[in-house]
Amino acid sequence: MALTTSQLEDRFAQSLAAFKDAPAFSKKDKRTRLVSQLDLLSRSAEGMALIYERMPSLEEAGLFRDTVWEDPKRLVPGLVRGTLLSGSPTSTLEVVNELRLLSVQQNRLDLPGFSAEEAERYLQRLLVATFEMAFEDFEQKGWERYPKGELKKIRLLFKHLKRYIDFDALKPFLLEEIEVIVAHRPIVVTRIKQMLRVVHDRIDLDPRAEVDRKLSYYVNVLYEPSDLAKRHPSVEAYTKVLPQLKPEDLLAECQALGKCMIDTGLVSEYQLALLKYVERKQPDLIPAVLSLDTHGQADFERHGDFVRHLIMEFIVSGNKQAVYGLARVLQRNLLSRKTTWHAFNRFVTIKIHPKIAERLEQGNLSSYELTPKQSLMGGTLCALGQPLGVRQGNNPTCQSARGISMWSRHAPGKLINLLIDAATTNNVVFRFEGETIESAGVIEGLTQKFDFKLDPVSIVLVPHLDKVYNEMMKKASLKHFGKDPHSSVNPAFYGHWIQTGFASVYNPALHAVQDYDRFVRVFYASFHPEYNGGHHLIYPVPTGIFITDASANMLGYHAISLLRVEKDQEGVWRAYFFNPNSQGKQDWGQGIHPTVWGNGERHGESSLPIDQFVSRVYAYHYNDLRLGDKYLQVPAAIVSAITKISKESWGRKYRWV
Repeated sequence: MALTTSQLEDRFAQSLAAFKDAPAFSKKDKRTRLVSQLDLLSRSAEGMALIYERMPSLEEAGLFRDTVWEDPKRLVPGLVRGTLLSGSPTSTLEVVNELRLLSVQQNRLDLPGFSAEEAERYLQRLLVATFEMAFEDFEQKGWERYPKGELKKIRLLFKHLKRYIDFDALKPFLLEEIEVIVAHRPIVVTRIKQMLRVVHDRIDLDPRAEVDRKLSYYVNVLYEPSDLAKRHPSVEAYTKVLPQLKPEDLLAECQALGKCMIDTGLVSEYQLALLKYVERKQPDLIPAVLSLDTHGQADFERHGDFVRHLIMEFIVSGNKQAVYGLARVLQRNLLSRKTTWHAFNRFVTIKIHPKIAERLEQGNLSSYELTPKQSLMGGTLCALGQPLGVRQGNNPTCQSARGISMWSRHAPGKLINLLIDAATTNNVVFRFEGETIESAGVIEGLTQKFDFKLDPVSIVLVPHLDKVYNEMMKKASLKHFGKDPHSSVNPAFYGHWIQTGFASVYNPALHAVQDYDRFVRVFYASFHPEYNGGHHLIYPVPTGIFITDASANMLGYHAISLLRVEKDQEGVWRAYFFNPNSQGKQDWGQGIHPTVWGNGERHGESSLPIDQFVSRVYAYHYNDLRLGDKYLQVPAAIVSAITKISKESWGRKYRWV
């Protein structure tokens, strides 16, 4: 029999008193019992209100002492979503922490060094970072894998928070988040579309306010992308009126919707309907709907029948983002590359392995019907058209995401052939130092519980790539004992363009950072045009970085690709890189904030001033044949400044010799 709220309140009071009075040796056990009671309370509106009411007592008892929530200044709103979905006790402590900060914002609780204004800013950022979750009923596909009690707890938390947060004050933060996502051009756009749906359905926008007008623009891209769509607000009605348009009006409609897509990277149902219509009735207008320039039009003219086949057979409502992917593929002239063309022609005829079909169906989080083959073809168009849109999600698979991105840019034929192998045999084969490694023969990789909120190409390939990369690392560690295994694994895994020179800050024999001065100098002499003879990068450089939090504390290691080093519009030398983690603003401490737009970034890139970037690098590949003595020309002042930043951040965890 379920306990009443009154009974739960009594048990909570007892657990709180026991925790508060517990000696140090039993504090952990009493905290566990208290959190268990908080978890039960948080699953009803009355219980949630009671926790909020008793927050001063919980804080006084030291509930958050010696936990990651202890210092509110170090909390990151962008991480809350994952924590809320991680299950109790972590999710319960996260829920209670939000109520704690709300108590500070409402002046019901005083936290030394953390003001009500800071609490309000945090909660505003939190609601933006979890915007779609804050309005989710959790009845949609994809939520069924989470326990219903956990989802109810999350729903009740946001219902409570929304009573106190001014939504008009959220609009500037919301607009900034949307603009960042649009600029970054992710392949998976579920989140931004959910955000725009909530704005469309639940938030009043004032056309007299600039922020509201900009939000309206993004909402209209999906819901009213043209005057014609505005006059016919259902896709069915819109489709019926298309045959009545004059030729010049139909062309104008194609151009208007094409511009919406190319400006935002978002595809509406209206655009898909228009593309399907012109494919049947006036295929010469397809380039206008796709907003192709002369290069893209030339590719369409060469391969128009194949493009029409893709539109007719593979692009449907469930993968309509493939319209943008197709446009970008044509812009890159990929169909005119012989290897890619032959690979595509083989790809459209494959029969998908049942296990792969099951994974693709699991990854379809839309409410539309979508066959596995349509899903994979649509995802392939997106991955090839947007090579920097690949992300790793909540999986520890940055190496695999980096590989898919590299091959999309520089070996698209290889990527399609890998996909064909994986999709048809549920297996891929790599060579490593004279041996073959088959993913089907490897027991496990780094990922134990796979997050399916990825693009279809990643859903198919990442589990295999993860196993292969991990197996290569094991073999290299044994065969080249005492050497960083990445030095031999990366060229074997990614391809021939990876330089064989390798630099690392860490000497495993000494268990220390050694010769950091040379490490920095070689980086500058290899990649900075002012010190390498004016040369720019041709291929991405596999690079390892230390991830740090807002207090510059080291969190772990991460694989990225250095793409280019160039001056931004202000004349500042910046490193532009592909980061499988990045979809927005980040704070790495010490004033280091990677950006994804506003500093000369191309779609999908992140960037930092080069000195800040180097201060977080721990390993990279370079061409040792071309190095010579260039590294000796790098000024000592640059090396000294970077060394200081490094020692005061991740370097605190290491011994320096």
